[in-house]
Amino acid sequence: MKRGAFFVVVFAVLAGALGACKPKPGGSCKIETKEVCVEDKKALACHDGKWEEMSCRGPEGCSKSAGEHQCDQAVAENGDVCNLADDYVCTGDKKGMLQCTKNKWTLVQSCLGDRACVMEKKKVTCDNSVANLGDVCREEEDYACSGDKKTALACRKGQFVQASLCKGPRGCRVTGSKEQGFKVECDDSVATAGDACEKEEHFSCSSDERTILKCKSKKFEVEEKCRSKEKCQIKGGQVGCY
Repeated sequence: MKRGAFFVVVFAVLAGALGACKPKPGGSCKIETKEVCVEDKKALACHDGKWEEMSCRGPEGCSKSAGEHQCDQAVAENGDVCNLADDYVCTGDKKGMLQCTKNKWTLVQSCLGDRACVMEKKKVTCDNSVANLGDVCREEEDYACSGDKKTALACRKGQFVQASLCKGPRGCRVTGSKEQGFKVECDDSVATAGDACEKEEHFSCSSDERTILKCKSKKFEVEEKCRSKEKCQIKGGQVGCY
């Protein structure tokens, strides 16, 4: 009886110890950035001594090979837990690029251009030649066209802001190629006093063709009013009253 009782006690202690070893979200861990699969598309990652739940949205999901657990994060969403500092991936809809910052995937750039966000040769490329006002961006003084092609936007302090209105017949367009580079062109040959502009000392015509406007301090101002029988026009690249 004593031996049987002793055996039951030892077994209970061992079972409790084994149960305590199973990783759980919020539980303690020792090996930083270690990954453990818990479901086909879910893993736990060790961050700052605690297990954090991590989504594995890539095609491989969470896999196990030779005793190693691997979470495929080739695709992620803003706010997901990540495990490799300063890594980059695309969002599922390919319209955004994410960076792993402080163990969280953070949206750092919208990718609304024709080429969207893609991974090529293990490198993420983002076409942000089209963007929305207020979208996040990474490269200062980078330019984009608005979705309606009526505005040129500039990246300033991490955000796309209005650079110039493109009221001319060609609007805002993206030219060039992947090999030679892309360029944003804004047709501001037609403008209104007070419109935003980029090219200092640049001239334009009002929409009623009665006024010559000039870009000063990033705004179009009235430079000259045409006589009654004249119209503001562009001839030979020159703006004037003809």
